[in-house]
Amino acid sequence: MVKFSVIVPCKKIDKYCEKCIQEVIKQSFDDFELLVLPDSGNRKFKDKRIKVIETGKVLPSVKRNLGMKKARGEFFAFIDSDAYPKRSWLENSLKYFKNEKIGIVGGPNLTPNEGNFAEHVSGYVLGNFFVSGPASVRYKIAKNQFVRELPSCNYISRKEISPKFDSDFLTAEDSKFCFDVAEKGYKILYAGDVIVYHHRRNSFWKHLKQMFIYGRDIGWLTKKEFSSDKLFFMLLSLFSVGFIAGFIASFFSRFIRFWFFTFVVAYFFVMLFSSLHKNLKTTGFVTMMGIMTHFAYGFGWLYAMFFRQK
Repeated sequence: MVKFSVIVPCKKIDKYCEKCIQEVIKQSFDDFELLVLPDSGNRKFKDKRIKVIETGKVLPSVKRNLGMKKARGEFFAFIDSDAYPKRSWLENSLKYFKNEKIGIVGGPNLTPNEGNFAEHVSGYVLGNFFVSGPASVRYKIAKNQFVRELPSCNYISRKEISPKFDSDFLTAEDSKFCFDVAEKGYKILYAGDVIVYHHRRNSFWKHLKQMFIYGRDIGWLTKKEFSSDKLFFMLLSLFSVGFIAGFIASFFSRFIRFWFFTFVVAYFFVMLFSSLHKNLKTTGFVTMMGIMTHFAYGFGWLYAMFFRQK
C-alpha cells in the first residue's frame, strides 16, 4: 500500500495532462502512485509509479470510480488533467488528516501564469465573492476554513469513507461526493496551502457555457436529492427571473421603472468596484463577465427545473 493514489481522468494524454504528470512526479512527498485514465492509449512511462488505465469514452465520474477501484493508496488525491499541483500539494494535505474528523482536504485552484487573457479573466470572475459567494475561496488563497463542498480538480479524501461518484452528472458529481462524505459525519477542509494551478476555459463563450452547465447540473442534483439547504443554489435563478420581470414591468409602471433602474445602477457599481484591477481592460472584462456569469448559471438552474436529465 502507498500513502496517496493520485487520480487523473482525461480524454487523452495531451500537453496539459503531460504537465500534470510532470508536476505530480516532482512532489516533495514521494509515497504515491499516479493513475492516469484516458479514453484510449496505453502509454508507457519510465517512472513505475505511473499507471495508465484505458477507460473508453466515459464521463470523468466513471473514470474516477475506476481509479478508486484500482487504487492502492490510503488517500485518494483527485486532480483534473488540465491542472497541475504545487510541489508541496500532497505533503501539505497530510498534516490536516491528523484530525480524524476531516474526511476531505482541498484548497485553491489558481489560474496558471501561462493562461491566456480569457483564462485570467475567468479566474478573477470566479474568485469574486459577489459572483461566486462562499465558493470564491476555491479560486484564491484564503484562510483555512471548513466548507460545504470543494471541486474535484483539487481535493484529497480518505479511502475508507470515499463514496462513488454519481455517474448521472457531468459536473455536480463532485458536489454530491462532498455531500455524501458530510452525511457520514466528516468535515471538508479548505486549506490555503494545498494548491493546484488549474487552466480555465480559454474563451469567454466557453466560460459562460461551463457556468450554464454548472447551474444545470446542480439544479438536477437538487431535484434528485432535494433538501432545503440546496435551495441556496437557486438564488441566481431567482435573480435572473426577477431581473427580466423587472425589465418588462418597467415599461408599464413609472414606480417600477424607477426602482428597477435604481437597482440596475447599484448592481452594476457593486460588480464594477468588486472587479477593479490595475489594468482598465481587465476591469471592464471582469465586470461584464461577472454579470454574464450570474445569468448563465441562473438560466442553467432554471433549465434543470423544466427539462429532465437525459
